[in-house]
Amino acid sequence: MVWTLTFLIIVLAALIQACTGFGFAIIAIPLLILLYPAHYTITLSVLLSFISSLSTLPRVRKDIDIVLLKPLITGSLLGLPLGGILYYIADVMWLKLIVGISIIAAAVFMMLRISIPLGNGKRIGFLSGFLTSSVGMPGPPIVLYLISKRVDKNIFRGTSMAFYCLVYLVSLILQLASGRFETDLLQDLLLIPAIFIGQAIGITLHNKINQTWFRRVTFLLLLATGVNSLIHSV
Repeated sequence: MVWTLTFLIIVLAALIQACTGFGFAIIAIPLLILLYPAHYTITLSVLLSFISSLSTLPRVRKDIDIVLLKPLITGSLLGLPLGGILYYIADVMWLKLIVGISIIAAAVFMMLRISIPLGNGKRIGFLSGFLTSSVGMPGPPIVLYLISKRVDKNIFRGTSMAFYCLVYLVSLILQLASGRFETDLLQDLLLIPAIFIGQAIGITLHNKINQTWFRRVTFLLLLATGVNSLIHSV
């Protein structure tokens, strides 16, 4: 029963990620943590999200905006190790609280078309890398940044997928180096078909929604991320 629920959760998470370009962890972690210990949940989510992003990359590679991607990657390589250090020496609950409030405020401002300064790509990449290794949330800064650039939904998905491939890979390496890589390899491999099922549905939905609906779905997922951070900070 637990494995079946896990399979369905991964289908849903992969569906959202394939449709929008982000959201795997937003869906997976809050649901999986009801079934598994926290460390195992985070490792499982990062591992499967990496597989999901990597397997989608060949399909979206033509939509990757290299000009947008390069500074994001450069910044993330500085933020990832610092976030990992904070994870071990600080109470990340306070960080999740601050992140949650910031995400909700930023999403509301952008929904109301109120301009907010987000800095350059390197700063956003640094923040995303920092959040990946400290609280397991690489998406929100990148999403807000790409929305502010008003990029096409295909460019949005392709660029964000390429970025996530890197940050999730580095996160897995950091977990291995720290000795906190907790996984059941056989169970994890058996969940890979769930990724492909979710992707097939998500890609179909992505092709059917227009730019306006894409932005609405993205804002809703951002708000869900912020609320989720607040819930897990108390």
